[in-house]
Amino acid sequence: MAQAQERAAGQQLALLVAGTRPEDVTAARHQADQARAGAALVAAQKRNAVIVAPCDGVVTSRVAELGEVVAAGGPVVVVADLRSVWLRVYVPEARYGAIRLGLGAEATVDSHPGVRFQGRVTEIASEAEFTPRNVQTQQERVKLVFGVKVSLDNPDGKLKPGMPADALIRVR
Repeated sequence: MAQAQERAAGQQLALLVAGTRPEDVTAARHQADQARAGAALVAAQKRNAVIVAPCDGVVTSRVAELGEVVAAGGPVVVVADLRSVWLRVYVPEARYGAIRLGLGAEATVDSHPGVRFQGRVTEIASEAEFTPRNVQTQQERVKLVFGVKVSLDNPDGKLKPGMPADALIRVR
C-alpha cells in the first residue's frame, strides 16, 4: 500500500514537473472566455432592467403597476416637466390679427392670487373653431375663436397640469 502511494505521489510529481498539457490550457482559456461572456450578459441585463426618465420631473400618473410585464420601450409612468408649462387660451376672431409668435404674456391662477407668471406666445392655430364649452369668455359663445398656446416659466413648480388660468397677451 505504501509502495502504491509512493508510485502515485511520484506520478503526480512527474506531472507537476512536466507542466500542464496544452489541451488543458486551451480548455481553461475557453472556460474563462465563457465566464467573461456570461458576466457581460448579466451586466447588460442589469442595465436593461433600469428605468430612466428622459427628463427631470414629477410623476403624474402610472401606466403600469409593480409586477406587470411591459413591452420594451413601453411607457411605465407619465412624467411632467413642471419647470416649463403651457396654457391654451382662445382669442376671438376680431383680435386674432394682433397675435404674433413670441409676444409676451402673463398668466394668473386662483391658487396663487397676486402672482403673475411670465410667458410668451409659442403657437397660434391656423384654423378657427367654435368656443369650447368649458371656456368662459365675456363675449357671445357662438363666435369663432383661435387657439393660442402660451408657454409659461414655472421655476418654483407652482403651476400644475389642469390648473385653470387667465392670460393677458401683450400686443403693444
